[in-house]
Amino acid sequence: MSDTLDRSLALAEFVAGLTYEQVPAGAVDRLKQCLLDFVGLAAFAAARAESSEPFRRAVLTLAPRPGPGTVVGEARGYPWEYAALLNGAFAHTLDFDDTNLFGALHPGAPVIPAALAAAEQTAASGRALLESLAAGYEVACRVGGALGQTAYDRGFHITPLAGIFGAVAAGAKLFGLGAAEIASAFGIALSQAAGSMQYLENGAWTKRLHPGFAAHDALVSLALARAGVVGAARAIDGRYGLLAGYSNAPRPDLLLAGLGERWVLAETAIKPYPSCRLTHGAIDAVLSLREKAGADARARASFDVRLSPKAVQIVGEALPHKVRPRNVVEGQFSVYFQAAVAWLDGRVDWTSYDRVGDGRIAALAARMRVTADEAVPLAGADVAVSIDGREMHARVEQPLGEPERPMPWTLIEEKFSGLATGVLGRARARAVIGSVRGLEAEADVARWARLLRRRGSR
Repeated sequence: MSDTLDRSLALAEFVAGLTYEQVPAGAVDRLKQCLLDFVGLAAFAAARAESSEPFRRAVLTLAPRPGPGTVVGEARGYPWEYAALLNGAFAHTLDFDDTNLFGALHPGAPVIPAALAAAEQTAASGRALLESLAAGYEVACRVGGALGQTAYDRGFHITPLAGIFGAVAAGAKLFGLGAAEIASAFGIALSQAAGSMQYLENGAWTKRLHPGFAAHDALVSLALARAGVVGAARAIDGRYGLLAGYSNAPRPDLLLAGLGERWVLAETAIKPYPSCRLTHGAIDAVLSLREKAGADARARASFDVRLSPKAVQIVGEALPHKVRPRNVVEGQFSVYFQAAVAWLDGRVDWTSYDRVGDGRIAALAARMRVTADEAVPLAGADVAVSIDGREMHARVEQPLGEPERPMPWTLIEEKFSGLATGVLGRARARAVIGSVRGLEAEADVARWARLLRRRGSR
């Protein structure tokens, strides 16, 4: 970036000066929804996902002694940075966590774990936690927007790249850092920002770890900055900064445009399905058409699915492991699998991945043609279904959960209860819902966080 405006410092000044009162009520409400969603996802994944036990074992080799940090769904505590790592990994494991299309990322999975660890460490209030989440989400989403979609063309995963800066911002609020210290922490985080899309090659679990790495490394960056370590100036928009290094067509103007007036965090969506957001338009379209076909006829259907070019690149290429995924991660990033499951089962949830390798799903996916269409919005879809010469059509501009089609509190609470009750217990899950909705009144987040631990923990 060749101009003289230091946008990285300006973002740091925004974070340092932000107060709870400046955040619109609607944005605060969305943050509460995202926090509740995060808790449910992390709890379920901690107990049920196949990758969680190996993640846990690895951390225990590094930190065998219990620590004070809460990991959602765990009975024991962990050192702060490892609590953040596990919380971030667990929250992202199901690919069911919040998304922001402006930033092309999942903001909550990297930001909330760092904020939770810092809030526990400082005995912050619920109001202070919400303030920190506002800073973290806004920074993460704006950095993601400035990176833009071409970061994916270079093979980079925007969630951890932008998420580490949001996580630094959230933690910085709770630690009370000034603008100069925050800018220095950004500069340290620059040297740790990472995340490769190569996980798509084989459905690797590294994708699940990315937000955990970002949250962990943000806490390390903050500790170094607080100790006086000098980080690189202009970390985000400098000559060798994040935007120059990770994007073919960066938009540095998006870092500050309307900052404090347009709250892009409020555009964050809650997911209704545990799969890549870019499959959701197709799922919505297929579900809207399904009941128009008889059960016997559904197995004879063929599909013409049109997605945005970026969606085709990530979830729709006609590669063998896309058309016939071999594991959960590949299924999460296959519009063929997702549309076929939605069509045959009338739902997409975590049990849908029991269908990986199912011949009926594979047969349907083989009769699916996916093409790129510039006229289709990023996460939208245009779907035509043909059965015995009869054709049905549905177009989805924005999938369920986006600001244009928001999920109400009732559905978000239902999603949370379905995920968390089996881990936390019914009474504690209900208590979490009530406490999140009234989080401003919580005097001590460290005390509140005990609700997030597994049943039987003290």
